[in-house]
Amino acid sequence: MFRGTVRKVIPLVAFGIGFASFPKIWRKDHLENRKISNINKSVIEQIESTQEYQSLLNNPELRQYTSSKAFPQQHHNNYVNTGLLFGPDLMEIDPIVFINEKKGELTSFYHLGDKLISQDGQIHNGIISTILDEGLCSAGFPLLPSRKGVTAKLSIDFKNQAPPQSTVVLHAKVQEAKGRKVVIGGYLETLPFDSKEKPLLIAESKCILVEPKWFKYFWWLQV
Repeated sequence: MFRGTVRKVIPLVAFGIGFASFPKIWRKDHLENRKISNINKSVIEQIESTQEYQSLLNNPELRQYTSSKAFPQQHHNNYVNTGLLFGPDLMEIDPIVFINEKKGELTSFYHLGDKLISQDGQIHNGIISTILDEGLCSAGFPLLPSRKGVTAKLSIDFKNQAPPQSTVVLHAKVQEAKGRKVVIGGYLETLPFDSKEKPLLIAESKCILVEPKWFKYFWWLQV
């Protein structure tokens, strides 16, 4: 019993000390709005012209947002998609997301530039893994009790490598939701702008998302 109490108390105390030490970082009213510049508008226009985008846009069950607005501003600089790896020839757009929170279904669009390649000249699988982790978790968060959680397991089956300057689309869907555990499946493929082209399947993935018990005590905090 003593060990169990210690395991619960220590993380809460440590978190509380950190929060008290850096209050301005965690308070939204002390944050400046971060303007995302250098967005590749031509890619966005191409995405918006596709039948898939238009179908999602006209679906009343879906909510649309851009990826950078889905998390607290204090994390923007360390965020991958619109922070560390955002810019010309990197991740060139603020990912466009459509989500049905009740069903746990999500579709999101990305564009991957020339500087995201590995030694073989194709998009690095680490980028693909990051997209899958983020996207599948985003689909599962709304079905957790406090709408927050962490990745317990992420499995990825790489099928093909994405070429540089690829526009890709992620499809994610919750397969199981029970208490503090959600299982999400999904796949990433290229988005053809020519109706004669077929999508290239890049990877399939499965994610197990869990909500730690102590998260319920910080439901009010943007983490």
